[in-house]
Amino acid sequence: MANSNTDWFKATDSDGNDITSELVEFAEMHGLERAASGRYSLLLLFELYHWGHAGRLNPGKVIEEIEFLEGLRQFIRSKPASVFDRNKPLRGLWHKHYLEDGLPSMAKNLRKGLMRYGIPCADRMVQDTEESGEERYFSRQDVMQIAHDAVEGNWKRLMDESALTGQWIIFARNESKNYYLCLGRHDSGDEKIREQVDKVCVREFPFLEQLLS
Repeated sequence: MANSNTDWFKATDSDGNDITSELVEFAEMHGLERAASGRYSLLLLFELYHWGHAGRLNPGKVIEEIEFLEGLRQFIRSKPASVFDRNKPLRGLWHKHYLEDGLPSMAKNLRKGLMRYGIPCADRMVQDTEESGEERYFSRQDVMQIAHDAVEGNWKRLMDESALTGQWIIFARNESKNYYLCLGRHDSGDEKIREQVDKVCVREFPFLEQLLS
């Protein structure tokens, strides 16, 4: 865990039941302990546990990204990690995207693909028609090809460029090591994320106080 001595905290569920041992088992079972032992916060662990059990998040998607950052996985299809250099509340911290399950995440990436690539298949059809000088109409087969290119074609293009987008894993770097702090969403609000980091993560990783000052 973030601290190998778990005596300093006690985690309970909404009914007051002690789930500390479940959190420890969860971290081990999902590979978080193997990937970043001693370098992930209780906050991150609880978020993975809570949202995973609520069916709102696939913990495996998050831990795959952490494994990539730790050199345990050679290829990942989401955007590269980057530092917060403009957002004052989070300046000095890093974020790495992870892919969410579900239609909202897919729709966001398909929109990104359309904005970035358009529909190359349809563009070629229009160009061929203009060059032929003939008047042509889209056939049912043409429409199927266009739809396929707009969805599967653009998804593959984003994958090939490691450009699929999602929500955030927030982490810090200290002495060439990554410390994984919490999850964040594009609409979470930087101030709210910083507040959580200050309340929980600074206690676990004291170097954050100077990093964030």
